[in-house]
Amino acid sequence: MNDEANTHYFAMLDQLIEGHQFIENRLGNITVRSGWANDPFGYSPTMAYLLQRSGIQYMAIHRVHYHIKKALAKEKNLEFLWQQTWDRTLSTRIFTHLLPFNAYDIPHTCGPDPKICCQFDFLRGRQSYKNCPWGINPVIIDEKNIQERAELLLDQYRKKAQLYRTSALFIPLGDDFRFRTIEEAKLQFDNYDKLFTYINQQIHWNTHIQYGTLSDYFAQVLQEKSLTEFPSYAGDFFTYADRADHYWSGYFTSRAFFKRMNRIAESHLRAAEVLFSVAHAAVLQGKISSYFPKDDLFTKLIISRRNLGIFQHHDAVTGTAREQVVNDYGEKLLAVIILSQIIMQQSAAYLLFQNRYSIKSQFLLSNQEFQTFESLPIRKFVSFHKNHIIYIYNPTDQRRLEIIKILLHKYQVHVTSNNQTITDCQIDPKWSHRRSNIINENQFELLILIDIEPYSLKEYTIHADTTKRSCPLSTIQYVDEKQIHTNLSTPFKIELIDTKTFEIDNRVFSVIFSKNGAILNVQHKKFDEKLHFHTDLISYGTLSQSDHHSGAYIFIPDGEARFIPIGDYDFIRIQQGPLVSRVLINHKLYGLQYKLTNTSGSNDDLIHVSTITHLDTNKDTELALRLSTGIKNEREIFTDLNGFQMIRRKTYDKLPLQGNVYPMPTMAYIEDDYMRLNIMAGQPSGVACLKTGKSSTCCIFTFEVIDSPEQNHELNKCVVDVFLDRRLTRDDGRGLGQGILDNREVISTFKILFESRHKIADRSAQTGYPTLLAHHLSIEFLYPLHIFNSLASKIFFNELKLFPKPSLFPSDYHLVNLRTLSNNNYNTVQHRPSKSIALILRRFAYDCDENYDKLFHFEQPIFEYFFEVNQIESIEQTSLSLRYRKQKLNSTAKLDVPFAEIVTYKLRLIE
Repeated sequence: MNDEANTHYFAMLDQLIEGHQFIENRLGNITVRSGWANDPFGYSPTMAYLLQRSGIQYMAIHRVHYHIKKALAKEKNLEFLWQQTWDRTLSTRIFTHLLPFNAYDIPHTCGPDPKICCQFDFLRGRQSYKNCPWGINPVIIDEKNIQERAELLLDQYRKKAQLYRTSALFIPLGDDFRFRTIEEAKLQFDNYDKLFTYINQQIHWNTHIQYGTLSDYFAQVLQEKSLTEFPSYAGDFFTYADRADHYWSGYFTSRAFFKRMNRIAESHLRAAEVLFSVAHAAVLQGKISSYFPKDDLFTKLIISRRNLGIFQHHDAVTGTAREQVVNDYGEKLLAVIILSQIIMQQSAAYLLFQNRYSIKSQFLLSNQEFQTFESLPIRKFVSFHKNHIIYIYNPTDQRRLEIIKILLHKYQVHVTSNNQTITDCQIDPKWSHRRSNIINENQFELLILIDIEPYSLKEYTIHADTTKRSCPLSTIQYVDEKQIHTNLSTPFKIELIDTKTFEIDNRVFSVIFSKNGAILNVQHKKFDEKLHFHTDLISYGTLSQSDHHSGAYIFIPDGEARFIPIGDYDFIRIQQGPLVSRVLINHKLYGLQYKLTNTSGSNDDLIHVSTITHLDTNKDTELALRLSTGIKNEREIFTDLNGFQMIRRKTYDKLPLQGNVYPMPTMAYIEDDYMRLNIMAGQPSGVACLKTGKSSTCCIFTFEVIDSPEQNHELNKCVVDVFLDRRLTRDDGRGLGQGILDNREVISTFKILFESRHKIADRSAQTGYPTLLAHHLSIEFLYPLHIFNSLASKIFFNELKLFPKPSLFPSDYHLVNLRTLSNNNYNTVQHRPSKSIALILRRFAYDCDENYDKLFHFEQPIFEYFFEVNQIESIEQTSLSLRYRKQKLNSTAKLDVPFAEIVTYKLRLIE
């Protein structure tokens, strides 16, 4: 049962496929009709979509805001057809049942009175289990009390039935960690058998009661009423509250370190899936004579899939597990990353070196290393005499112009690719750690501008060079002479800024800062406008009451956010070079970095913002990054749902602050009729839009120097708060039993994209659409380039395209996964790949931007673009999780994916 707030649709679908494939391979052709999700803390229509498109017809949910439950129950609308906001055909609707009461345990499921219902949980009162908290424990059913007990229970059933539209009633019987012993099973079933028999015998009671499945219940409902007689609902069920102002918006950010690690693991697994599938297809084709360890690598792939799937659980990615369980999750995520790296290394080597490949030799090594499950990744140190070869892997759908970083022992180098000199490079110093102001001796960071086609591997070679061809060094600047280490022996030029302001710029932006690090002016050169944009770090505390404070699940602030004084910093450092310019503000509580690139690509349209935080005080603290803008958005913000779709959020004064915080798995934007500000995130977190923009001059502003964040707050009326991390000393009483005191150092990364609007914003639409540019940049953010150090001395391929057709995808298509399926001979220790591959495609729904859209083609791909026609035995379009076959296709058929949807194809290859 996965979480639905922080998860990305890739991982949601991947764990669904893994589970459904397990059913098919181990249990046979079992039909799955119903979905059960009683415990996620709020619900996303993305999950409803994935279930419905996987062939599931019905679903049951529970944790919905208590006021919404009351409103739905009053109108008998607790059962409804849940549809997607963007669906005009109504083809995505799924029949949904909402449990009406506060909990899903036995005291809260038989009827409205838990004091009575608890008396029918027959394990209660035993020495092995707790008593009923209402003071009356169950009694064993016998001939003397059966009439009274049956009447009491049936009265609760009848009262509950008044909330629904049919005479069929669904009564869950269980709870977490129940039916674990024969003793309990016997107690429950023996007593309920007696009650059921007695009730069914009373003809005049007009009741028939039986055990059944969720699907049995829905079938009974639809015998009485057709689907057209039930209401429809479009939207989501966030943010959840179970009572008073107890909003479950804290878990959107809890354990931020592992939320980010989850995204890294996803990107590694997906990249490994694609490379392995292409390598496995090459094995089946038989053109390469070398042995490829497909069974061993596929077993690693299965382990990685399952580990990632486990972490999508609603107490894992949410950050709401106990510390020892969190550590176990961390080990599983680390295994995903390490095993995926091994799979990529071997698969890429097999494809690049072909007949020279040998499992006994190491050809490629990932340039990134994860030493433990709770440490940030590091780059491997590269030392060489004459030259060093690296290979770049682009696991995405579009050509990329992007900067990579290599850690070297020397700075006098130049770079080639395919024997052509790469002039776009830069040498930066290597600091002793991420927030350090000490330069490591004999260590340097080489930045290279990579130009690489989609789904390809490309060679770059680094050469030792003392000539003028060497990559230029960046310049280091400080705002205070005391921050400069005078004993440095370094080739880098170090300067002191003697003006009141300083600037970084590229071809799109000019950003001016005050000497205390505050952004004063953002000039957008394309729009020829000054943009009102400012950032602050803010913090929240929590209330002191014993039963009314924040915890792992719940966010209950002690008032408005407090600004962290910007002047309380250790140093401000500016690094400027031909490729990258950056500003680092090292504060006592955080590190904050702004970065601009010069790539002549779409990354130049971004202001890159990142923070480094490590909450380690014995104090309740929640940190957030506040983005202040001049956009007149009327306190409305669009946030993504699982990276799959966008939904409009409106800030309401009638709700407490915590009730206006929503999940942001990958992206959010605010807009008015003139400008859209996109926030793309490298990790899930909570987000809020708490103030409205009221400027009368749209997005064109005259600026004055502002040093006080409080003064700036008064000027900037429209703010977006993105939460970074939280440390809490107490439990919030929702089942964890402890606070969150195991914080790690975490990096949070964001890309800020300003887009000029060409049409009036639709204030009534429930859904929103990013532009193709925003989609592409988000995909690049989620799925970074992979770098491999070559241990081979020769180059056999300067560039290797994984698929026969270059630029095979139109700009609105995305390859969700290329997933090799398991052989039906299921083995729990050693897994074997089959000849079948799942090709899963998504088509973006997007807002038009003619200037960007015209750069791409929109030709629908065909299957021959992926594999040679003589290699394909059969093609089927299936349900999303591959359980059901929809239609057979041929290799020349177009892959016609509807807008905003995902489609799965099953290809069987010839050996």
